[in-house]
Amino acid sequence: MSENENTKAIRQYPNNFDAEQYLLCCFLIDGQAFNDYSKSITEEHFYAPKHKVIYRAMLSLQKQGVVINVITVNDIISKENAADIDTLEYLTELAEITPGAVNVGDYVRILDRDMMMRKLIEIGKAITEDAYTSLDANASVTRAEQLIYGLSNKTTTKGQLEHISVASQRFLARLELLASNPGALRGLETGYPRLDRVTNGLQPNSLIILAARPSVGKTAFVLNIIANIIRAKSEKVIAMFSLEMPSEQLVQRILATNTDIGMHEYTTGQISEGDINELWAAHMELGRSKVFLESVSMQTPGNIASRCRQLKAGEGGGRLDLVIIDYLQLMANDKDKERRSSTRQTDVSDISRMLKIMSMELECPVIALSQMSRGIEGRDDKEPRLSDLRESGAIEQDADMVMFLSREDEADKTKERTNIILDIAKNRNGELKKIRYVFEGAHVRFTESDDQAISPFGASKKKAE
Repeated sequence: MSENENTKAIRQYPNNFDAEQYLLCCFLIDGQAFNDYSKSITEEHFYAPKHKVIYRAMLSLQKQGVVINVITVNDIISKENAADIDTLEYLTELAEITPGAVNVGDYVRILDRDMMMRKLIEIGKAITEDAYTSLDANASVTRAEQLIYGLSNKTTTKGQLEHISVASQRFLARLELLASNPGALRGLETGYPRLDRVTNGLQPNSLIILAARPSVGKTAFVLNIIANIIRAKSEKVIAMFSLEMPSEQLVQRILATNTDIGMHEYTTGQISEGDINELWAAHMELGRSKVFLESVSMQTPGNIASRCRQLKAGEGGGRLDLVIIDYLQLMANDKDKERRSSTRQTDVSDISRMLKIMSMELECPVIALSQMSRGIEGRDDKEPRLSDLRESGAIEQDADMVMFLSREDEADKTKERTNIILDIAKNRNGELKKIRYVFEGAHVRFTESDDQAISPFGASKKKAE
């Protein structure tokens, strides 16, 4: 056997037996060290089977509120029939290593590195196996990207069963944080105070559906949110995907919202010399922002998720605060090639589910604009309902929040200024609310109205009749 063949034969997964021993010793002799690091260390960090058993016993003792030492660890291992004849002797040897407690962080970093390397090897094997058997190259690339992204964000440990007390401990810590700082867990602020109060900001991991009939202002409303964030000189990283409007038109609307120059002037190019400075200042604000646009008519959830991962890992600097998709019904299903006989309702169900999964993977809110079914046109009462979401009830099911935009009075639709009602019809983590906005067509600008005494839908029309 050659030297190279011999080296391959004895190759082991990355691990450091000594670092594992030293860390367990620190935990046995210093309870505070265990409390400090147990939240970031899992059983997977240990490669040696007996070290896994010992660490699992320590976690069990912590949940019971029992002091961790050689005797208590050996006792619980014995009761769980995980001990062998040398367990007590081995624990005693560990406790006598006496490494410097100041180096605990170094041991943790070594174990974390080796665990990540082991996972990378496993992912490499999975990608290789998929490449040998897959018939869809794009799907294989997407799966590989998800695996790598999940590892880089340490999400591969998510989804494992954990004792309920662990989640309860996190919840109590959350309550304590909120009690000391009510704004600590506030989500992305939209620049609309009433909306932000109801939602506590747009929360991470949430899918938000914004639906309306055609030409009511879905796109304009989300662009107003972007304009507010730009105007506030925020560092938030935002990605918007438009499936029906070129990026230049999106920018035109944002500039009209953030300046006193109207849409007509931008459309005709009749910008006065006095407005040039204001336009240039608004343009420079866009340049300083972290807003990214993509206008492609054919998009799938997989493609969008891929772009977002790249943005977050690259120019986003490890963060992504908001994803906007305009709009859901124009998207294609990633599974079209695998299931050619699927119905459009099935496709939309798949798409909405994938958008929810994407929001959780990227840990940011995803706003998906949606059309409404034509059934509302045939009703005397045109107040939007959850059942009006077009083509699939799965949209309502998957969404954490559903918001509807509608004109307060349809007779006003040709007026320069109209009242628009934002109806929060579903809010998984908060109250339901209607908020009145004033819409200025010349600047495609939404402003929260000072008058929030909203009558039942259609009451103003009936009164006029």
